[in-house]
Amino acid sequence: MKKLTAAALVVPTLLFIAGCGPKATSQSDVDSPEYHYKAGMRYLESEDFESAIRSFQRSVDLDKKFALGWGGLGLAYGLTGDLKTGRKHMDTALGRGKKDPDVRVLAGRLWIAHKDDSKRWLKRAVDEFDTALKRKNGHEPAIFWKGMAYMYNYDFSLAEAEFRTLVERKGEYAGRADEMWALSQKIVRAQPGTSAGKKIALKPKISRADMTVLFIEELNLTELFKRFMPPTASGGFQTPAQMMSQGNAPLPGDVRGSWAEGWIEEAMKLGVVEADPDGNFYPAESVTRAGYARAVARILTMVTRDQTLETRYFGENPSRFSDVSSSHFAYPAMALCSERGIMKADLVTGGFNPAGSVGGADALLIIRTVQTSLRVTF
Repeated sequence: MKKLTAAALVVPTLLFIAGCGPKATSQSDVDSPEYHYKAGMRYLESEDFESAIRSFQRSVDLDKKFALGWGGLGLAYGLTGDLKTGRKHMDTALGRGKKDPDVRVLAGRLWIAHKDDSKRWLKRAVDEFDTALKRKNGHEPAIFWKGMAYMYNYDFSLAEAEFRTLVERKGEYAGRADEMWALSQKIVRAQPGTSAGKKIALKPKISRADMTVLFIEELNLTELFKRFMPPTASGGFQTPAQMMSQGNAPLPGDVRGSWAEGWIEEAMKLGVVEADPDGNFYPAESVTRAGYARAVARILTMVTRDQTLETRYFGENPSRFSDVSSSHFAYPAMALCSERGIMKADLVTGGFNPAGSVGGADALLIIRTVQTSLRVTF
């Protein structure tokens, strides 16, 4: 994602000021409001908000009455967090094109961007999408984003109904709707039990910080270790760090002040995660499948008190994965998770994809599998 810094906002700001002056002149056949609007929407899809704002601004510079350009500009600003400017531009869009269903969809999407600061965001978003559907029966963008609004509100059954409608129509949005329908079903199976779990479940890629939150909140790691760790002489439970004589490592400097500091600190004290060799934890870094497998394997090793799991599969011949050598540092963890059905290799290629990302819903399903395994085994 390209984040907007103060310097990056200079160009869009200048463009906005310029937009208040005389109408711009088209320089070519493709230098049209419609072309720049479509380009802006593509930039929004890739979360390149700086370029999106520039494109939308050019569209309204060319035609001050172009409602979609104002709507795109409002949505782009809203998605950067500048909701005040976003609402201003969206009001302009609605003033120029309130009967246009696509403008209504943009307005509804801006209300989704308000979800963290408005109690009525869902109603207002759905109202906009319903208005779009009144203007144009069966309008696919309105149906899709109505489903997304329900997803962001964790109303997964309502979301599925909207996505199902699009899949059955086999129209332009069928593919995207099918993906979101599958995700909603996956989240329902994962059964996130905490508000943090529900939010992380929607993420296509989880971070190292997200992983610690899921372990502490959804796996209830502290209570799990109290149950399975041997008692100390004083009658309390031993943390894995104490049991394995690791001691408590200092909290990495890049964790202090992080939104997940408390969760990361607890997970580190339990010995489930650790800092990198350079002393940093990198909480915002995406978790790889190999990294997630290592953390899960460490938990299983600790609760079973079977330290042979750490090396049991190392060097086996042949490797059970088409894309990973059995000498890979994370191979024992990947093999353990695969053998116990916790994380699976690709059914077609046989690869584990160790560098691949882990989605929130998949991370939760893995946790549920671990919980089921522990109940069955113990």
